[in-house]
Amino acid sequence: MNQKISLLLVPGHSGIFWNEKADSLAKQVTESTPFIDWIASEDIISNLKKQSIQITHDNYRKSKYQALIGNVPDILTISKWTGNRVQDRLIARIISKTIITPGLLHRFNLHPDPLCIVCNEINDISHILLKCKKYASFRAILWNKLNIVESNITYDVLLSHHALTNKNHLTIFIQALKYFDVF
Repeated sequence: MNQKISLLLVPGHSGIFWNEKADSLAKQVTESTPFIDWIASEDIISNLKKQSIQITHDNYRKSKYQALIGNVPDILTISKWTGNRVQDRLIARIISKTIITPGLLHRFNLHPDPLCIVCNEINDISHILLKCKKYASFRAILWNKLNIVESNITYDVLLSHHALTNKNHLTIFIQALKYFDVF
């Protein structure tokens, strides 16, 4: 490419005045703790967690997945309620719409037909929980237990306003999933 490339030796901290000065100052700060004695390590960890979660939420809101999945309830809050990793995974998959259904399997060429054999609609988790005629009686029982009066709600509303709002509703929702052939 007719580019001229030069290789230069760049020495480390050894013997260079300003590098040695920076290294010395850094060591002084780490060896003496007058500025951080009054900050509890729990406060530092808590602040870092908050920043990490906020960055994650901000990145999600700016991503293409926000439009596909919608607002995701805080899985950290939900996992405190379940206390069960299997249930946590199930809820995370339901929230992200990655629970295994014929509709999802078809997207990866792992199922011959994406349509529900009863309703002839895409057989995804939204259809199963909200529309499928096969599960109408189970849905009516679940809606009653979750105090849902609207007959035509969206998947996002089901999760964020009903199923995942408190520990009692979450327990009812998880237990009901077995009747929808989701577990």
